[in-house]
Amino acid sequence: MAAYESFLATKKFGALDGLRALSVLAVIWHHTSGTPGPKISHSGFMGVDFFFAISGFLITTLLIRERDRTSGVSLRNFYARRALRIFPLYYAVLALYVLLVLATERGTPKGERFLGNLPAFLTYTVNWFVDLSTGTSVPFYFSWSLSTEEQFYLLWPPLLVGALVLSKGRIWAPLIVLLALVAVSAGTGVFFDARVLPWRILASLSLPILLGAAFAIVVNTRGGYTRVAAVLGWRWSATAVFAAMIAALWFGAPLWSIQILMAVTVVAVSIREDTLMHPVLSWRPLAFIGVISYGIYLMHMLCANVVRRIVHEEQGLTLCAATTILVIAVAYLSFRYFETPLLRVKRRFESSAERAGDELSRTAGV
Repeated sequence: MAAYESFLATKKFGALDGLRALSVLAVIWHHTSGTPGPKISHSGFMGVDFFFAISGFLITTLLIRERDRTSGVSLRNFYARRALRIFPLYYAVLALYVLLVLATERGTPKGERFLGNLPAFLTYTVNWFVDLSTGTSVPFYFSWSLSTEEQFYLLWPPLLVGALVLSKGRIWAPLIVLLALVAVSAGTGVFFDARVLPWRILASLSLPILLGAAFAIVVNTRGGYTRVAAVLGWRWSATAVFAAMIAALWFGAPLWSIQILMAVTVVAVSIREDTLMHPVLSWRPLAFIGVISYGIYLMHMLCANVVRRIVHEEQGLTLCAATTILVIAVAYLSFRYFETPLLRVKRRFESSAERAGDELSRTAGV
């Protein structure tokens, strides 16, 4: 069985880098392979949901542990850290898209759609204002998921802190807030047309990210951890849950059930470090891909379009493999020479406890 004290002492959930890698590789597969097969082979888009669950779990764990160490949460420092991690590369890649569209697509329907939606790209509101349901091509459309995450980063920390303050630290208060958010999002999608504003805004709350946050609240308390570990704290638990998730994808289970299994997988690989899956998820090449997954996600479509001009195919295994190799190389260069110097600046906004060795603030989120 896993131990609560060992969990609290964990400074970096290494297995989550492996899950990030699997998630971003699934997204590349979805956008490039075009390979016929069982339902699971067409489910690569759900790699984004895994990212959401990981982000919800890590961000909430970071905030709760900061509160436990310092009796408070510095929202100013939190937002500064998030901005330094997310904004520079995002806006650099977006600027490159603008230049490429102006140079090659200006005056075309695709170019006009991109430029017309530029305000949404600039403000992280793609999931609200860019219509992706028509099947028409919109460059940079995949940033809808980054909009979803950024909105979570803006909304959740003050709600979490406010709920804890108003309830005098009672952990059930933020859980009630999360339950309300889930109800609002799900209810809006059921009872209203989510294609129409403002219902689209309310329906855009992501179930996996909310589930990840809820699990983080539970397992960062002794009582909650003990109850969860009784089921998920065995060495084989993470493997069993992951296998159930794969089976659900294979047989085309309801989306919500797969998202729940994804969130449970995140918890299962995090509450103890010696699960049967840990050697695989911590394998250095896989973990490395996870570390640079943000850059991979942002640049994979650019790299895919470069490869398409070389291999002369729109979809296929050759395109998928070549895109994967190219984007890993490009993302590594970006991480080493562009992102890493900014991460050093980001450390100025970490608490003394985080500077002493807590990796959560450097691995949380994208």
